Amino acid sequence: MIVKAYYSGGRIDVFDTDRMTDGVPQPGNLLTNYTLDLSDVNGESLWLCSYYYEAAQAYKDEKGPKDLPVARRRDGWSFLLADAEDMQRLNRVTLDGETVLVQMAGELVDASALSWASEVTDSLAPQIAQFNCLLESTGAQRVEDLGIPATILPEITSSSERERDQTPRF
Repeated sequence: MIVKAYYSGGRIDVFDTDRMTDGVPQPGNLLTNYTLDLSDVNGESLWLCSYYYEAAQAYKDEKGPKDLPVARRRDGWSFLLADAEDMQRLNRVTLDGETVLVQMAGELVDASALSWASEVTDSLAPQIAQFNCLLESTGAQRVEDLGIPATILPEITSSSERERDQTPRF
């Protein structure tokens, strides 16, 4: 994972999480995951947190859902990516090339949440609203076979019907 922070004045900070390879700070580490929690962005700081999955002898005999040994998630490290001064000049943050935080009209916007909402509204909901066609064309017996919980169908289909019934504004 590569995180890039773009600042006014041409500064770009790059954080390459693939380069943290020394296992000494996290003994027994089998897997590391990182969290860039944009909900904490409040104009004061931006943090990247690491967590690791420890394989310890103490729970090696404990079996998981696939009857495999369990590795427990442990707290790793917190990395300050941008302090209060940096946050004032922060223009954009990308995660593996995708913009996740952007400066707009003097405010930081969670672009990943905006992208998710747009995708659900513009792409996924209309596809689900066509569930009868999906069932017919795939041969599936139930919408659950397509990965669609039946509980969301009434809301999606009624929303789709309301949009169809609206008179165009132009």
